[in-house]
Amino acid sequence: MIETSSVSASNKPIDYGVQLGAYDSAETSSFKNIIYDELRRQSSEKTSNYDTLTTRIDGGVVSLLERNNFETQALYSDTRKEASSLSLKDQFRKYKEDQLLSKPGGDNYAINNGNGVDQSKFTVRVGKDLKDAGENFINIFKDIGDGATIKYIDKDGNIKEGKKVGFAGTIINFFKDMASGITFGKYTPAGEDAPDNALEATKHFFKKIFVDALCKDVVVGIPRSAIHVGEDAVFACINLAETIPDATIGNFKVGQKATTEIFDDTQVFIDFVTDVIPTGEAGSRTHAFTFKKGLKGLPIVYNITSPEQGMDDENWKYVRNTPLRKTIESVATFIPIRM
Repeated sequence: MIETSSVSASNKPIDYGVQLGAYDSAETSSFKNIIYDELRRQSSEKTSNYDTLTTRIDGGVVSLLERNNFETQALYSDTRKEASSLSLKDQFRKYKEDQLLSKPGGDNYAINNGNGVDQSKFTVRVGKDLKDAGENFINIFKDIGDGATIKYIDKDGNIKEGKKVGFAGTIINFFKDMASGITFGKYTPAGEDAPDNALEATKHFFKKIFVDALCKDVVVGIPRSAIHVGEDAVFACINLAETIPDATIGNFKVGQKATTEIFDDTQVFIDFVTDVIPTGEAGSRTHAFTFKKGLKGLPIVYNITSPEQGMDDENWKYVRNTPLRKTIESVATFIPIRM
């Protein structure tokens, strides 16, 4: 907006011959009179004639909507940059929380109470490391069996408990799916609906045998249970190794902070790697597809268009599938195919 200032004029006529230049002629006399009249009118007004954003606001000319729009436009670039930065930071925070909650070992986000650990006490620091190592060691046997329990954050922000499928649990699921397929749905595992007619029974036969039993249970389920067992062993070793810095440099605040950050970030990174390797949990999300959603049901697209939370499928149930998670998992899981 161009701001115009007031113009003052005296009652004495001003010779505009020089100022008008080429327009100073008999034909322009009427034009001069118009200018003189306008100058006299402005000089007789008691108030100055300013046309600025301030005077328009004071006079009620600019509405609230216009003012909000002006302020938004003026600060748009800075606001957008700040909002984008906070959004990415929030997504990374959620990712770390999900990964640290899923396995024993995180100091910044403890499984039992959802709060950080009091690093000022020697017995608390070292005691937690030993406890985490023991829990991960026990999880090795649980994942060989029916599966270890995990913690996750639901859509309401509450910490809930879930359960992975272990090696023995996968074998049991295989026989259940085979039995359900062979009987054309006369037997169905708990929580599943039986087919209503012959066509659905035929579809049920092929789905249970070839999709659920062979693909999900054997091709994916057995290797994944082995990944879980390997994770438990690695995290148990990491927890034991953490006792050394916690017992030494952990006696100082700088050492406490460094130890927590290094070992928590290491746990998150290892969890990421085991998620994106073939048959890992991230691979199931990025490669998943469904014919019911058409183009949106294609691999990668299905995962990208899925909501952050709210899906009952176990592949998505225990994570907050933010754009950051979708991006890093989608890229990482398809790198081996490109190679």
